[in-house]
Amino acid sequence: MSESFDPMQEGVVWIADTGLFVACGRQQNNKYTALERFAQRNDLSLVIPQRVYDELGGAPDRSTPGQTPINSAIDAGWVMVADEPDYTNSTVSKVMDDVRTFIAQSSNRREDQIEKADTALAAVAAERLDAGDGEFACVVTTDIDAGEGIVTALSRNGFDDRVQFKNGFELIEEII
Repeated sequence: MSESFDPMQEGVVWIADTGLFVACGRQQNNKYTALERFAQRNDLSLVIPQRVYDELGGAPDRSTPGQTPINSAIDAGWVMVADEPDYTNSTVSKVMDDVRTFIAQSSNRREDQIEKADTALAAVAAERLDAGDGEFACVVTTDIDAGEGIVTALSRNGFDDRVQFKNGFELIEEII
């Protein structure tokens, strides 16, 4: 994990994966409330890709809108859903391909078996950094291969020393 910047400094975009929210459990769980307090205390919003939102039950065909923990977090302002990636942006496409290849090689899986949400995390980071929405990105995931792949891919594509992987399980332990 790169330690080139303090993830709590200003100008850091926090991008979160499904695993973080699953590990926190229900809204009444002390881990979930600790994550909410952490985000609010540090005045940050966790950005999630649309695919993560869908996995967390945000898709209207899978749940009643407004009744899922992720929708409550969005309404409270400490989670926001990113737009779909711009696949016409060559940097975004290259980063997503590089992440998929990295995860496949490190986990001995075929590239077509890699979760699309993992590559979407990298796409959100690339787009936010490229657009100047943040100087740095901190990607929080419970998937070590994905986290390391995202840092590697973004570093290879012009965002060296501007992205960090934070293990979601470690973050939860730190904040409870």
